[in-house]
Amino acid sequence: MEQAMENIIKIFHQHSAKEGDPDTLSQKEFKDLVNDDMPNSFKKEKKDQKAMKYMMEDFDTNEDATLSFDEFVELIRKVLFKRHEASHEQASAHGHGHSPRHGAGIRKNDNGHCYSN
Repeated sequence: MEQAMENIIKIFHQHSAKEGDPDTLSQKEFKDLVNDDMPNSFKKEKKDQKAMKYMMEDFDTNEDATLSFDEFVELIRKVLFKRHEASHEQASAHGHGHSPRHGAGIRKNDNGHCYSN
């Protein structure tokens, strides 16, 4: 687990240091990070530049046109919840799983639930 957290920090800084403020992701840095390091998490958004822009705007809570590490962590949290939910769907298809609520989907205001049978 510690290694996974260190990798997230390292990847953020590899991209944030490319231009401008080394502690924030610009729109281009964000796009590069998603394309290079999260290719399976945003297949639909990667094909639609407007969707990619809107996704970044959703997580840019201070509206400064960049993503701070705190804002980026919120995105990672949403991705983890989505992956967790998908794991339950797979387990449910095989007769395994559980049904507690675990959180929202990918979009910032998504109030999806994690229910498995």
